[in-house]
Amino acid sequence: MNWENKDYRHLVWTEVSREKVFATPIFDVCAVQRKSGAGKTASFTLLECGDWVNIVPLVKNDAGEDCFLMVRQYRQGSQALTLEFPGGLVDRGEDPQTAALRELREETGYEAADVFFAGRISPNPAFMANRCHTFVASGLRKTSAQALDENELVDYELVPETELEKNMGLGLYDHAIMAVAYFWYSRWKKTRNACSGGEENH
Repeated sequence: MNWENKDYRHLVWTEVSREKVFATPIFDVCAVQRKSGAGKTASFTLLECGDWVNIVPLVKNDAGEDCFLMVRQYRQGSQALTLEFPGGLVDRGEDPQTAALRELREETGYEAADVFFAGRISPNPAFMANRCHTFVASGLRKTSAQALDENELVDYELVPETELEKNMGLGLYDHAIMAVAYFWYSRWKKTRNACSGGEENH
């Protein structure tokens, strides 16, 4: 069978109605009615949430190792400490790159001389329509103290790239969106090295 020429319109649902049934500070719960290509109507529960951003900050430690500037925090959902790339919600009307640089500054007090778009992905398209954008930052410099939200408790630290490569998905590094960010970073790095003909310094 020639899959490239197959018509998939029978899989598509069209929206009939949408009602917001519950609102929270970070997402809204909506009851949605949709109709299939065959005419079947069904109800779905969806979450409306703003886009998210991650930023992968590149630095070297005192020993000259390639490192990431990461944040350590307690996650209420998993009730566990994590080590993550800085990130958060894109504010309404805010550009994702601006949001990523803002999150870097707020969580660590660092700013970046250079920022590169690495990729975007749908975090959970089963019931969410938002996107998560990942950026890579270099040329970091400390410019201010942290500017955290009222209930944020965040430390920042350097994590060698070799450690993250070995442990991503395990223990402190089991946040799925961070694994996606690391995937985008790895692809960005590979492409950048291919274009430059070899390894580049951060």
